Amino acid sequence: MRLRLPRRMKQTGRRGSLTVEMTLLFPIVLLFFLGMIEFSMMLHARQQLLAASREGARVAALGGDIEEVRQAVRAYLGGGRLGDADVRLTALDSEPLQDARQIPSGEPVEVWVSIPAGYVVPDLLRIVGYSIRNEELVARTVMRKE
Repeated sequence: MRLRLPRRMKQTGRRGSLTVEMTLLFPIVLLFFLGMIEFSMMLHARQQLLAASREGARVAALGGDIEEVRQAVRAYLGGGRLGDADVRLTALDSEPLQDARQIPSGEPVEVWVSIPAGYVVPDLLRIVGYSIRNEELVARTVMRKE
C-alpha cells in the first residue's frame, strides 16, 4: 500500500531550485548573447568596409585621384559612423599615393579603408575583460590599373 502525500509536501523539496539555476545560468547566457551581438556587428561593419574598398579600388583602377577614391568610398558607406573611415590609396606594398595616374597601366593599385572598431561597434564584452577599444577594422582591395 502506498502512502499518498499531500501536494504541498511533494513540492517543498524543489522549491527555489529554478531561481538558483537561473541565477547561475543567466550571466553565462547573457555573455553568450552579448558576444554574438558584438561579433555580428563587427562582421557587418567589416563587410561594409570591404565593399567600400572595392568601390574605391574601381575608381583608382580607372585612374582616379585620392579625392575621387574617398568620395566613392564615402558614398558607399553613407553618412553614419562608418563614413568617417580612413581611406588610403597605395601602389602594391608602398607609400600612399595622391593620384592613381602615377601607376602604369597593368600594375596593381590598392585601397585601404580602416576605422577603430570601438568607434562603430559597442564594446559589450569589456565587463569580462575582452575589449575591442584598441582593435581596428581594416579592409584592403587590390585591382590592376587599366
